[in-house]
Amino acid sequence: MGIAVTPRSPSKHKLIRSGPIYVGALLLVFLSAATRSEDFSILLIAAPALDQSIFQRSVILVSTHDDGTAMGVILNRPLPVDSSRLYPGDDLMKDAGLVHFGGPVHISTLLFLFQASAEPENALHLFDDIYLSNDRQILAEQLRRPRSESRLEFYAGYAGWAQGQLQAEILEGSWTTVRASSRLVFDTDRTSIWEVLRVKRPDEWI
Repeated sequence: MGIAVTPRSPSKHKLIRSGPIYVGALLLVFLSAATRSEDFSILLIAAPALDQSIFQRSVILVSTHDDGTAMGVILNRPLPVDSSRLYPGDDLMKDAGLVHFGGPVHISTLLFLFQASAEPENALHLFDDIYLSNDRQILAEQLRRPRSESRLEFYAGYAGWAQGQLQAEILEGSWTTVRASSRLVFDTDRTSIWEVLRVKRPDEWI
């Protein structure tokens, strides 16, 4: 079961009810490992053409799907309040710390990024040993681990693209892409990651 807070405004995306939690249909598809034939994740780097949009200077960790849909979380948009204020009354999140704005879709849904040596159920494999989930049991397990091992990060909401939408945006120059790696995701300063990745190195080109 995932974690949510009360939405401030209704979403134009269809919602599916899962117990007390509302989760977008696109997210449910991605969190079902059986729907994907291979794991392929990229980093999207916003082009200057997006400077007047919500994605201005964003770097997004994106998982692509066989049918041309895609979803991901914005890596470099920390929220100005910590988890205890965003999720009051939730014992799991009271000391969890920093939460990022993951994207404009279902910001009431909490996702978390983490590292694990064995693939857990109810988690989306992104690359190497890195996973994304909104499962509460997995969250509890990861919170018991040292952060240096779990590399646990929290995201409120996510970004999503319909079939063929992201491909079209890349072709029109809205995004540049590099292959996702632990070095780029976790070892690059988030305050400067957009500037760093705007200069791509040949070994990271897609």
